[in-house]
Amino acid sequence: MKKIYFYAIAIIIFLFSFLLDNPVASFFVNNRVAFLDSVSLLIHHVEGYMLFAFMLVILFAFKQKKKILPLLLTFVLYLGTTQFLKIVTARSRPFTKFEFNSLGETDLTKSFPSGHTTATASMLRFFEFNNALFYIWIFITILVMFSRIYLGMHYLSDVIAGFILGYAISDFSIFIVKKLGK
Repeated sequence: MKKIYFYAIAIIIFLFSFLLDNPVASFFVNNRVAFLDSVSLLIHHVEGYMLFAFMLVILFAFKQKKKILPLLLTFVLYLGTTQFLKIVTARSRPFTKFEFNSLGETDLTKSFPSGHTTATASMLRFFEFNNALFYIWIFITILVMFSRIYLGMHYLSDVIAGFILGYAISDFSIFIVKKLGK
């Protein structure tokens, strides 16, 4: 599938997801599972820079040194873009509206987009050299997206936006490094 179709479909899904934000958040407030609480809390404590450090180790281990510069650019763009959007949109987190358990979070207006999802999705392109790792990382990305909604840290639209943004940032970084390399 051409990238333009992927992004067009993703944007349509993103726009549709706003209709599901409140029902999905409400569903998770009322349907808690101890195992999912534990897994989601574990994911909550993994920061984006840890994921990028992990990816750097993977690239070195698999001798993918040409991907290191695009990864570093992706990291810088991920940090800058997500923080900028969080400040500009100042969207309240779902736990401020629904009765989720408190995680001691103080950033009440930094819901959009999901930084965890953006970081995880931005690494998908860097796993394309190995199908098994790529599909494992897709599963991890979906798990991260689920956990952010499950904990009441983000709405469905926040994680979908984070996925699109992360993937687009890595696409852009890889494209720019290739263009500058020529």
